[in-house]
Amino acid sequence: MGSKHDYPKVLLAIAQGIGGLRRDFPQLDEFLPSDHADSKSLQIAYAFHTHRPQGRAGWTSGVPNPDDDGVWFYIDFHDPGSMAQIHTQPLAPKGVFGDKRVMFLILEGPETKPLAGSIRDILRRNGVKLGQPIRSRAGL
Repeated sequence: MGSKHDYPKVLLAIAQGIGGLRRDFPQLDEFLPSDHADSKSLQIAYAFHTHRPQGRAGWTSGVPNPDDDGVWFYIDFHDPGSMAQIHTQPLAPKGVFGDKRVMFLILEGPETKPLAGSIRDILRRNGVKLGQPIRSRAGL
């Protein structure tokens, strides 16, 4: 039996909600739903003022790390049985939407206005049930 959820439509609604935060969060200055949301792969990925990771362990070592004024985040809808490395992180709680799992990871620079809570609110308003996000302030 298939899912009744329109995942691409919800993902784009989430991206549009994030785009609506641009005026309040300078680190979203370059975020455009049309550029950063992929309705085919069911992913939203965004990096602003980032650099190569310095660490060698954990999920933060495999993604762009934010400068002091930067941010990196990733949201996806994926099959609960996915064995992709990003989906198998032991400390990364997953959200749920329909019959998909939802991954939300964020790294924020120490000089940015915290953004994670606002994105979590957008996810919830669009029907995603979330656990606590995996997030880090750069340098902590």
